[in-house]
Amino acid sequence: MKINHIFRFEKLRDGGSLIVSFQSDDSCEYWLMYPVASVDPKAPKFKEPILINRTTGVEVELSRSGAKQWLIKLKPMFYYREEHSHVSKQSEEQILNDMLALSEEITQQ
Repeated sequence: MKINHIFRFEKLRDGGSLIVSFQSDDSCEYWLMYPVASVDPKAPKFKEPILINRTTGVEVELSRSGAKQWLIKLKPMFYYREEHSHVSKQSEEQILNDMLALSEEITQQ
């Protein structure tokens, strides 16, 4: 799948789920998402990552290493796109870095 462009990195108002939204060459919008598991502002916990096709509603579970591969693919595009007037690039960069850090964590079962 070829990625056409990134829409945004954001923290959702559901308690802190982290997403990056982007459009691919199939004209669909996708979310790479780390859903929040526990709402603790100081130390939130996250579920395993998922890739959601927002156009069709199809969700695919990802491993953390799979999510990392997606983020590495998306990261260069983040730095070459225009900044959104309503969201600071620094805020989005923090979310990107948080998602990359989550991708490095070893899940404890």
